[in-house]
Amino acid sequence: MLRELPLELVTSRMRLRIADVADAEVYFPHVSDPELPRHMTWMAHASIDETRAWLRHTDDALTAGTDVVWAIELDGAVVGTIGLHGICWSVLALRVDRAELGYWIAPHARNRGLMSEAARAVTGWAFATLGLHKVWVQCTEANAGSRRVIEKLGFRFVGAAVDDVWRDGLWHTRLRYELLATEWRA
Repeated sequence: MLRELPLELVTSRMRLRIADVADAEVYFPHVSDPELPRHMTWMAHASIDETRAWLRHTDDALTAGTDVVWAIELDGAVVGTIGLHGICWSVLALRVDRAELGYWIAPHARNRGLMSEAARAVTGWAFATLGLHKVWVQCTEANAGSRRVIEKLGFRFVGAAVDDVWRDGLWHTRLRYELLATEWRA
């Protein structure tokens, strides 16, 4: 179903297109940098084969209808990724119509409002095209850049999961935010 929807998004400065295994060479310098994923759920890629496997996984998830992962192109160069993950319409007898927003951008493209612009486009697409009821997002408490993006878009703070995950020898608190379709339209 997802592959049948319009998947290319264009903003005033960027093009968001579906990430492809052919992008592995472009992504590898970013995803192999140990600094990039320090606030993420994944570790820096040790080889380009790991990057290819990740991109094949994103393609499989698109086919399965659970995830949409876009490459963020700025002036024709891929500078990051943004996606809707865990797209879910129901859990047993419960209707949920939700997905998690996730993203990263290369250090040289930060602090220019690019991720806010990309996240605005994807969040709008989630509500208007996909018809979701809720989009949620989380970040580590220490990830100030991600928090700025989330708050700029009007996501509502839901709560803090204190000492929620262990990484790099420390427990990290994660902050959770959500946005309803009605809040987005308002």
